[in-house]
Amino acid sequence: MPKYPGRPSKTYTIAIHLLIWVSFFFIPLLFIESAQGRERFIIMGWFLLSLMAGYFYLNYLYLIPRFLLRKKILPYILFLAGTLVCIGLIHLLYVYGIGTFLEHRHRPPLKHIAFTPLYPALLAFALSTAIRITGEWFKNEKQKKEMEAEKLFSELAFLKSQVNPHFLFNTLNNICSLARKKSEDTEDAIIKLAQIMRYMLQDSKDEKVSLGKEVEYLENYIELQRLRISGQVKIQFTVEGTPEFLQIEPLLLIPFVENAFKHGVSYLEDSMIVILLRVGPDRLFLKVDNKIFRQEAEPSSRDSGIGLKNVIRRLELLYPQRHSLTIQNDGEDYRVELSIIFAA
Repeated sequence: MPKYPGRPSKTYTIAIHLLIWVSFFFIPLLFIESAQGRERFIIMGWFLLSLMAGYFYLNYLYLIPRFLLRKKILPYILFLAGTLVCIGLIHLLYVYGIGTFLEHRHRPPLKHIAFTPLYPALLAFALSTAIRITGEWFKNEKQKKEMEAEKLFSELAFLKSQVNPHFLFNTLNNICSLARKKSEDTEDAIIKLAQIMRYMLQDSKDEKVSLGKEVEYLENYIELQRLRISGQVKIQFTVEGTPEFLQIEPLLLIPFVENAFKHGVSYLEDSMIVILLRVGPDRLFLKVDNKIFRQEAEPSSRDSGIGLKNVIRRLELLYPQRHSLTIQNDGEDYRVELSIIFAA
């Protein structure tokens, strides 16, 4: 059986059960005044208590997991009925057997003997069933939550892993373009790429990073893009507030900026990309504006929708009910507005 965090140890559980059964036996003795009554209770009480405990654990450890939890209702009912009959017979034999050693007045009439163990047996049945079913429900709920958490973690890891090669392919294609032109900026581009890859390989492994590091990553990316594009493209990147005090999941903002450079750059017309990041005590606001230029897609940008689809899904998983994403596209202008509230 798998172990679950916070589950009591077997020794602790056994000690609690023993304490409860001992209490069942000794507490009634406190309310019996006569010595004869106490003697009778001890002789008959321990036997009824043993039957009750046996029925409790038979149902708890065997009948419920073997039949009830497997939805074998009819065999379960038949076993319960058969067990009750056996308990009645065992009690009958015990009472008349012990009667040879006791006075006749210690033995109740035969019609009472058959029903005497019925009430403690029904109590044992009710307690064992309630405890086992409740425990199974809590265990299933715990397993369900653990499975959901594991699924969420796996899905986030998969989505984040798709961001890295997607960005890498685009950047390598940019450097390749510079190399073909024999540009002096090729070396600077490689250095910038090394800085970016260091962040992606080291810091992005963490569940969360400082928003300041994410901003630095965006700055390096933008500088890398400046080396590729012409002077006709104006880039405005503004950061308002203090990002160092917030923690964010790594590589969460880059797809929006990357998308602007894919579709908002023209070598024939004047173009402008405006990126605004406004940071508050417990939230951030990102706005990206660019024009849309119809041009032949580069090989690395044919799957340009992958990054946006992934980040939208990541936002749904990471900040449910705590983020707002608006994407406006009228065919000429493209605007993204993202708001995230970090405080629960």
